[in-house]
Amino acid sequence: MSREMTFAASVQTVHEAGPCVDALLAQTTPRIGPDDGDLITLFLTAHYEDELSDIVARLRQSYPRAVLIGCTAESIIGNALEIEGRPAMSMLVASLPGVEVHPFHVSHPQHARARASQNWEPLLGVCGESEPVILGMADPYRFDVLTFVEDINEALPGAPVLGGIASAADGPGQNALILDDAIHREGLVGVALTGNLRVDAVVSQGCRPIGRPFIVTKSQDRFIRELGGKVAWERLQEVIAELRPDEEQAAQQALFVGRAINEYKPDFKRGDFLIHTLLGVERNTGALAIAGMPRIGSTVQFHIRDAESADEDLRHMLAPFRGPQAPSVAGALLFSCNGRGSRMWPGVPHHDAGVLREHLGDVPTAGFFCAGEFGPVGGRNFVHGFTASIALFRPRGVESVPVT
Repeated sequence: MSREMTFAASVQTVHEAGPCVDALLAQTTPRIGPDDGDLITLFLTAHYEDELSDIVARLRQSYPRAVLIGCTAESIIGNALEIEGRPAMSMLVASLPGVEVHPFHVSHPQHARARASQNWEPLLGVCGESEPVILGMADPYRFDVLTFVEDINEALPGAPVLGGIASAADGPGQNALILDDAIHREGLVGVALTGNLRVDAVVSQGCRPIGRPFIVTKSQDRFIRELGGKVAWERLQEVIAELRPDEEQAAQQALFVGRAINEYKPDFKRGDFLIHTLLGVERNTGALAIAGMPRIGSTVQFHIRDAESADEDLRHMLAPFRGPQAPSVAGALLFSCNGRGSRMWPGVPHHDAGVLREHLGDVPTAGFFCAGEFGPVGGRNFVHGFTASIALFRPRGVESVPVT
């Protein structure tokens, strides 16, 4: 009997590692048997660090054909739950008929060699013609994540990169990156998926625009010096002067600059901008410093981020997947910034996971709170902050949904 694409997820908070893994498998194996698992994603808190090798061995024994990928994290997401501040494991098992799963680990030296040769296929196991989807988890301390993601944009044009930076550590060598039987302490672990698979990437940057778009008419390094022929600080004051009191308060707490991915569009809407943090103002010139490299001629617009804006943006981005006419999603991975959750919505538990469940229904889901999230905006991949980056899986034959 032919297999169908199937996902099974479980999240557990049992303190002892062995019983916790038992509980995970008790929920996934009735749906996906040992010989039918092709990919396992596992996220777990550092509470289980001492038993990590045993956990990996048990899962590899239970699903001998599956590629295993995962990492340790500060907090864990599973189905409609976000588990913060206590031990937890979350696992998503996928049966993927007609899909090739290409696992890889990239260390700093391997990355440097691939950059020098511009030959990425031996490292990643795929070429651009195969239309791969990349899932990855990285350690930020000994690996240049930003450059790697940019390199993938050039090496595999149009290939989405989804995942995040492991968040269980505050120093090098403390995060654990899992790939099959190996536990790595640096670099990036990933899989490239090709074949009968469609992945819709939903990237909610949690911001909403204020004011109107401006053309950058003068810039230098990280500084925007002029907008529309006027000192950038003066343009910002014009925008703030027109805000409602609640918007002005949000701007005082969290103000951002969105750079249009495609400045040739006649009109701009939510999702057309890559969000950069506004770092400060150069007092003697009125130039604005941003966490990016503004280019003369590019289009930018100021944005604010607060709990209301972040909730609104996530719901907007997921709207195409809600309702009886929306194609059925088989499984999901949710990579949410560790600045979201209870830090952004105090007193509102399970926000992002709950909104995802509200829109998709009972779709098997796993994920973790990241120290940086990977996802495409406008067809290019970036490393984000304060973002919810979501991978929605379906067979290739199922109609795609435009995400705006």
